[in-house]
Amino acid sequence: MNQPIENPSKHGYEIHHDTCFGCGKENPLGLIADFTFHDETGEVNFTYSFKKMYNGAPGFVHGGILSTMLDEAMGGLCFHLGYIVMTDTMSFKFHKATPVEKELLIRAWPIKKAKRKVLLECELTSLDGEILYVKGEGAFHILPPRFFSEKLTGGKIAIANELLSVNKLKRAHLFDRIET
Repeated sequence: MNQPIENPSKHGYEIHHDTCFGCGKENPLGLIADFTFHDETGEVNFTYSFKKMYNGAPGFVHGGILSTMLDEAMGGLCFHLGYIVMTDTMSFKFHKATPVEKELLIRAWPIKKAKRKVLLECELTSLDGEILYVKGEGAFHILPPRFFSEKLTGGKIAIANELLSVNKLKRAHLFDRIET
């Protein structure tokens, strides 16, 4: 018999499928990013180095790949907050060409929850935060848990549902802190 989950998730791969382009560990062409949630800041915050295969212009990351990574970071954050979501809208400002094969910092944080949506912001910077490459925002539709459960197979369904409940309960205070 499985023990109940008491602690909220810390990593995106704990719920998502193994072939996800953003975080799946079994997708050889994917980004294989680890969207780590940090309780102390209430954000997803992780380092990443884009492979050369994600070039747009030589030596720089393709804008579509950057958008995908930031979409995944914001979507992953929603899960860590206890919501299954689908992207509604996103917008990005590309401040500077982003180099491949250089360790960078990716962050996403919640702004507010409004009815059936979660609003977030994100950015991609140099490790020290001195250089801003991309800044963005997104709105994500909150989906009913059954939507996602129907897409998962095997033991991940029970784990996903339980983690969502624990995440939402343990992190509900984040929106209270932001909206006041």
